[in-house]
Amino acid sequence: MSNIHIKKGHDLNFAGKPKKVFGKLANPEILTVSPLDFPGLKPKILVKEGDEVKIGTPLFSDKLNSDLIFCSPGGGKVIKIQIGERRRIEYILIQLSSNEESEPLSTYNDNEIKNLKTDDIIQQLLKTGLWYLIRQRPFSKIANPSLKPKSIFIAANPTAPFSPDYEFVMEDDLSGFQEGLDILGKLTDGDVNLVISKDTTLKALSMAGGVNIHQFSGPHPAGNVGIHIHNIDPIRSADDIVWYINPQDVKAIGKLFTNGEYPKHKYVTVGGSGVKDNHYLKIRRGMHISEILAHNTVDDDVRIISGDVLSGKKTTQSNSMGYYDDVLTIIPEGRKRHFLGWMVPGFSQYSLAGSFPSKLIGLKNYQADTLMNGSKRAIIPFGQIESVLPMDILPTFLIKAILARDFEEMDKLGIYECSPEDFGLCTYADVSKMEISQIIQDGLDFMEAEG
Repeated sequence: MSNIHIKKGHDLNFAGKPKKVFGKLANPEILTVSPLDFPGLKPKILVKEGDEVKIGTPLFSDKLNSDLIFCSPGGGKVIKIQIGERRRIEYILIQLSSNEESEPLSTYNDNEIKNLKTDDIIQQLLKTGLWYLIRQRPFSKIANPSLKPKSIFIAANPTAPFSPDYEFVMEDDLSGFQEGLDILGKLTDGDVNLVISKDTTLKALSMAGGVNIHQFSGPHPAGNVGIHIHNIDPIRSADDIVWYINPQDVKAIGKLFTNGEYPKHKYVTVGGSGVKDNHYLKIRRGMHISEILAHNTVDDDVRIISGDVLSGKKTTQSNSMGYYDDVLTIIPEGRKRHFLGWMVPGFSQYSLAGSFPSKLIGLKNYQADTLMNGSKRAIIPFGQIESVLPMDILPTFLIKAILARDFEEMDKLGIYECSPEDFGLCTYADVSKMEISQIIQDGLDFMEAEG
């Protein structure tokens, strides 16, 4: 077991941290599946409005890879297929029936799992529509089943604001996790790396079999899978393929093979100062945010974010959470700028750079909002970005190379190791107010398009 301590970074002490209790939740009436949750996907619809579907019925596939299908998370009727601009499929609405049925799935005992071949596992995950659970770097997209990764990573120590404690979550249900690890081990000739916190005591994590266990400590982004890959098995070129998967989805794969159980639920947290109750919930996949918050009290004029406050996406209560998101963040909108904000003493202003006395007194439970506290300006190399990014790259020079569309320079500066989520804290800390995460995504899109 390796122990790695991250020094660069920062833990944001925002108000609204989820308490380790499970909130109440009613059964949903409608589920949503959105192809937009899967970057790079070109969906081909396989159902039409009015069709009856079961749990696990294929809804759409990828035009570029017909073997890659996406299935219904619920049983009922397809009541709407929303088509947007340029015939883009935006979402599919499924009205759940009172008697949900599931598509029949094959099951395997422990000995059969040990004897499964790689191709058998891949075909089972493709056929059941669960291949999307596995993603790959570079480009942070659904893994290519025709490629073999040099390693696989499971990050079980998230450090982003309001992230779930997987040790607490898995205590509620441990079934399928070890089986999922065993199955993943057959998909690579390299290592399966399970990253946990140094404080982890749950034996299912700290003593998991068939994997390399690593302990990471330090401030955010010490829990990001990109930081783990950078320190354990770095990506040096576009040909270095690394897969990664969420611990909850490891369990989902294990249950699929052992029980023939299609994953209907997942655990999420509700955090932020814009909502009354900050807690954990066990939700249906594709459940609308309005139903997730039905038993909660949401303040007026708030921003709802699917994902954490640094890397999530703005959404509304009429939408569902992103398929890869396990944090629902609600914070107030920042409508009013502070008069002479940079001249006030700043005892209640959050500061990473020590510009205000709040840095010295230790400001906790800060009521974060969406105010940027200034307008965009020229790139100012104060070193603030570098101070919160624990990667051996030069982020300011990389940003400039991306903006200049300098293909060779981006390659030399390590673009293939990067993902927007790893730069979320950089975006927050940047005095130039640049959308660094979006710039990184633009750079990755450019590199992929150029081949």
